[in-house]
Amino acid sequence: MKKKQLPLMIMTTLLLGIHSFGTVEAAQVAGKSGTKPIVAKSSTAVSGKAPVKAVRGPIGKSTFKPLVTKPAPKVTASTAIKPKVTASTTVKTKVTAYTTVKPKVTAPSSVKPNATTVASTKPKVATTTVKPKVTASVTTSRATAAVVTKNQVEQATTRVRVENTPDVRVLLGSRRQDASVSSANGVTVLTSNNGKVGSHKVVSVGVRGNKIAVNGKALDSVVTLKPSSGDIFTFEGKSYRGALTLRANNGAMMVINAVPLESYLYGVVPQEAIPSWPAAALEAQAVAARTYALHTMEQNKNQLYDVSTSTDHQVYGGVSGETQSTTAAVNHTKGIVMLYNNRPINALFHSDGGGYTEDSVNVWGNDIPYLKGVKDFSNSNSSASNWTVSTSRSALEGKLNAASKGVGKLKSIQLTPLGNPGKATADRGVSGRIKSATFVGTAGKVTVSGDDLRGMLGLKSTLFDFYVNQNPASSTGKSYHTFTGKNDTVYIKGHGWGHGLGMSQWGAAEMAKRAGAGDTNYYQTILRHYYSGITLKKMY
Repeated sequence: MKKKQLPLMIMTTLLLGIHSFGTVEAAQVAGKSGTKPIVAKSSTAVSGKAPVKAVRGPIGKSTFKPLVTKPAPKVTASTAIKPKVTASTTVKTKVTAYTTVKPKVTAPSSVKPNATTVASTKPKVATTTVKPKVTASVTTSRATAAVVTKNQVEQATTRVRVENTPDVRVLLGSRRQDASVSSANGVTVLTSNNGKVGSHKVVSVGVRGNKIAVNGKALDSVVTLKPSSGDIFTFEGKSYRGALTLRANNGAMMVINAVPLESYLYGVVPQEAIPSWPAAALEAQAVAARTYALHTMEQNKNQLYDVSTSTDHQVYGGVSGETQSTTAAVNHTKGIVMLYNNRPINALFHSDGGGYTEDSVNVWGNDIPYLKGVKDFSNSNSSASNWTVSTSRSALEGKLNAASKGVGKLKSIQLTPLGNPGKATADRGVSGRIKSATFVGTAGKVTVSGDDLRGMLGLKSTLFDFYVNQNPASSTGKSYHTFTGKNDTVYIKGHGWGHGLGMSQWGAAEMAKRAGAGDTNYYQTILRHYYSGITLKKMY
């Protein structure tokens, strides 16, 4: 009996040994999945100025795709991973900018129409709990974000956290003539492969054929100039932070300021807002500008630059435009971004909503869930909120003819009278902004879009109505759309300034007056009002 059991015992021992070895090996492989985090780095009042201009761009579906690190090896639920951790060891997950654990989203925000939606792959996450053995103080990253409550920013976790301020490439312009670059402690000259050419107090730069010339010597197609110390340099008498990249392009020199995003905002917010506004309004503008920049950077990541300095993107004034109040607003909101489905939104804004903002679908045809019409808190006595212009029938006919939309002698305008906001009609949006108007004349009729009509007549917004031979200042408020044919005067009474999408800047300033004395984060209330369903997160 004992002799028969011996072979069985030997075989059982061998099988158990193989199984144990396989379990240990699997645990070792899984234990190697941890990675280290990326670490990197991220500075005053203006008196009255004209209302700020709007940021505007066409809307399409977002192509924003978060950069996601390689998922960890798949581990079975029963496997326990207990790596030994020495003193002061930090257990973290490597992430890059805009990283998410659940990137499977289709953000409807956009800058370009008809853009292709990109959804990233959702990595498989093991259910196994990692419990490191700690001998001293150990810092661990938590994968669960704080719950968002009113006026509370959800703290970024491994899903979205980055520790560096990303650089934004700002196109300062393009020129053919030479220019000078200087810095207090000299300028370091680098070629396209980061080869150091030299350092000079003042550098003359220009374009020679397909190369950038420094002090008269052609060097490379791309040359970068960096302050030898500090972060401020001067280009043609104007100071900027960061570095200057010069790119030869078709016989001209593209001038691009590569600057950390927060430093970029120092030069943007005072140009897009009025520094004397309440702090909450400036802080709301800082978050909107930061979010818009991140969204646009991703859209243009394969282009030669990310943003320009005009209202096509955001106005940027460099160091010379910085103010104390706006710099404080940027610093107070450092790294805070508006997200929808874990992606930075296309944070459009405009000068004044004129009482009510608009749904994106009624302006550019795409339904963006966070760009919905809401009540605007702008000052009703402001020249931006309410305005009136006048013209004549013959002048209006001339503008229609110039736009190839002539209908002969005008007889009437077919347009729903402007009423109370809150409900869209066939020819007006939810705010009352004109989607289209039809002009009837002796030679037929033509339908003109609200945007075309605004441009044709040089108006501040599409939120207006026509008053033929009736001054709205002295009328009962009823619109008049019929022409008599004799020296007709056409009054146009309108409201607001800009496209009406997203945040109203004057409205934010008015809303900020409602902040309580102890509410230091009222800017979040403003942002959640003007951008529907967004999440606020600190990205870095």
